[in-house]
Amino acid sequence: MQKYFLGVDGGNTKTDYLLCTIEGDFVDVYRTGTCSHERFESGYDGMEQEMGKQLSHLLSRNGITIDQIASAGFGLAGADLPSQIVELKKRVEKIGFTCYGLSNDGILGIKAASDSGVGLCAVNGTGTVIVGIDEKGDILQVGGVGPLSGDHAGGGFISRQIVSVLYDFYYRFGEDSVMFPQLMDLLKANPADMLTLVSDSDLLSKHTINIIQIGSNAAVAGDAVAKGIFDNVGLSIGRSAAGCIRSLSFEGLGTAQAPIDIVLVGSIWHEIPYKGMQATFMQTVQGLSGQHCRPIILQSPSATGGVLWAKEIADGIPVTADYRKKLLDAITMEKYEALAFKK
Repeated sequence: MQKYFLGVDGGNTKTDYLLCTIEGDFVDVYRTGTCSHERFESGYDGMEQEMGKQLSHLLSRNGITIDQIASAGFGLAGADLPSQIVELKKRVEKIGFTCYGLSNDGILGIKAASDSGVGLCAVNGTGTVIVGIDEKGDILQVGGVGPLSGDHAGGGFISRQIVSVLYDFYYRFGEDSVMFPQLMDLLKANPADMLTLVSDSDLLSKHTINIIQIGSNAAVAGDAVAKGIFDNVGLSIGRSAAGCIRSLSFEGLGTAQAPIDIVLVGSIWHEIPYKGMQATFMQTVQGLSGQHCRPIILQSPSATGGVLWAKEIADGIPVTADYRKKLLDAITMEKYEALAFKK
C-alpha cells in the first residue's frame, strides 16, 4: 500500500494541504480558506471541523485514506502559546494523525528553504514573528502575539507608523516628509481631520497597501522619516531574531563557513524595494548574537516545508540533499499554483 507525507500550511487567510509520496513525488495540493482556530466563532471545534472536511476532500479525490499518511507536518497560525499547541495537537489527533509535527507556521519556511532544516524564520508580512529550530529539534517562537512581545513589524504596524508620523507633523512638531501630501490626498483628509483620521481603523485598514507603498517609495527616494520607519522595523525583528538565537543551541553553526540560516518570509520582505530594512535587520541580529547569519528568501511554497518536516519525523534523521532536491524540483511554483485552486 502506497504511503504519503502531508504538509499543511495553515495561515490566517488560506490553508494549503500538500500531498506527496514518501519517495518524494508530488501528488496534489489543495488550497482552501483559513483553518486557524482564531478565525472561527467555535474556536478549536471550528478548526477541527474545517480541517477534517478539507482533508477528507483532498484524500478522497486522490483515492487515499488517512491511514496511508505516514507522517504530517503542520504549520498553523494561532499556534503561538503552549496551551494553544496542546489543544491543536488534540484536534489533529482526533482527525486521525499519530505521527506528525505541529508548530507555528513560521517553522515551514525553515524546513522549506534551509538545506540543514535548522535555523530561523523571520516573518514580516501582514504580521510578524520569529521561529527558530536547532539541531536538537528544539523550537522557539519569539513574538507573534502583539506589541507587548515586541511585534513592531508587519504591514499593519508599518501603516500605523506612517499615519502616526503624519499626525506628529501637524500636531507634535514632527519632522516633515514627502509622504504627507500623498497621504492626505489618498485619505481625503485635511489637518483638521487628523484626530478623526488616526482613530478610524477601518479607513486605515482599507488603505494599508497604498499607505505602505507611499512610505516605501519615499524611503527609496531617501526620505529620512520613511527610512526611519522601515529601519526601525529591521531593528525590531533583528532583536527578536538575535534573542531566539541566544535561547537555542546552534552548535557548529554561526561561523563565516557555516552561518545560521534565516529564512525571510512575508510580503514586506519580498515586495518592499527599500534595502535598508533588511540591511539593518542583518546588522542587528549578527551584532547582538555575535553569530554569522545568512538571509534566504523563500522561493518554494511553504507547505513543502511541512512535507520535508514530515519525512524528517518519520525517519528520525535529517532529510537527505537528494530527497530535498527531488521534492523541490518536482514542485514548481507554476504547477503548484495551478493545482492549488483545483476543486
